[in-house]
Amino acid sequence: MNPIDFISISTKGMKAYETFCHPICKKFQMNQTSFDIVMFLANNPQYNTARDICELRGIRTGIASVAVDFLVTNGYLLRQPDPNDRRIWRLILTEKSAEIVQRGRLIQQEFSKQLTAGISEEEMAAYMKAAEKFRENILNMKQMNAN
Repeated sequence: MNPIDFISISTKGMKAYETFCHPICKKFQMNQTSFDIVMFLANNPQYNTARDICELRGIRTGIASVAVDFLVTNGYLLRQPDPNDRRIWRLILTEKSAEIVQRGRLIQQEFSKQLTAGISEEEMAAYMKAAEKFRENILNMKQMNAN
C-alpha cells in the first residue's frame, strides 16, 4: 500500500462519518466542526480547552474558534476560567448539549458497527497494533521534521 492509499482511506472514512452525522447537524443547525467539538468534549472531558481540541482533534485554530463561539452563543458550551491559571479557559458542555451528545453517541456506535462489520477480533487486534505503530512513526516524523 502506498502513502496515497492511506490518505485516501482516511479521507473516505471522514466523508462517510460526516454522512452519518449530517442528520443531527441539520437538526441542530450546526456544522460538522461544531458537532465534532461537542462530541470531543463529551467523550474526552479531561481535554477541555481550545488548545486540546486543536492539538488532539486536529481542528485548525481559526475554525475551532468560530465553532466554539457558535456553541457558546447558542448555549451548548460555557467558557470558564481555570481556577489555577487565569490564562486558560475551560470549555464546559451545558445541559442544552445533552441531546446532541446522546444522539451523537448513537451515531458513533452505528458508524463503528458498520465500519468494523466482517472484521474478526483477531483482525481488529492486529489492526490496532499496526495503527499504534503508525501513530508512533507519525509522531517520530513530526519530531524529526521539527528539528
